Amino acid sequence: MMLTGFYHPARFSGVPWFPRSEPTAEYLAGLPEGTVTGVPAKPGEDYAYDPVLNDWVFSPQAKYTLDSAKAMIVAYAEAFENHVSGNVSIGEKLSWTVKEAAAVAHLAGTATADQTAMLQAEANQTGESLTDLSNAILSNATAFRQIAGSIAGLRRATKAALEAESDPVNYTAILQSAQASADTLATSLGLTAMSWDV
Repeated sequence: MMLTGFYHPARFSGVPWFPRSEPTAEYLAGLPEGTVTGVPAKPGEDYAYDPVLNDWVFSPQAKYTLDSAKAMIVAYAEAFENHVSGNVSIGEKLSWTVKEAAAVAHLAGTATADQTAMLQAEANQTGESLTDLSNAILSNATAFRQIAGSIAGLRRATKAALEAESDPVNYTAILQSAQASADTLATSLGLTAMSWDV
């Protein structure tokens, strides 16, 4: 049997309380004057008690501040980029632009000795020809730029939506929408969706 509760503004900081067993007549007689009886059980976390209605009213609480919501989308965008790129080191990522320039120069027949040496060092490990390696570098660079553009666009659109929202309670829904868009992008790339606790 679900026990009903009691409410008095001067007890338990104005929060309804529920006895663990059926209250005795002595317990009921000892309640302060003005105690409301028959308070129904709280239906969920996002409910606040309304003493006028003697009922619980849906009153969701904000999970994020604007700063924490924006930090969440920035962190997720970075994690998603790492998910796409295979968690390569920052050092390797920094070399991508230089490698792309070297690949373009090799295919155009204008590579410098340093550019050729850099490509050759990688080709020595993979067994590819310099031309095959250069084509692979360009293909990967083009694909990654497109993906990075999508991630940046999602991050910027989400931050703009957060900044335009006046009610912090709605930040969670905005982040959930961004998560759904990111999951769709991941699926389109043949990747598994990332775990993201919004």
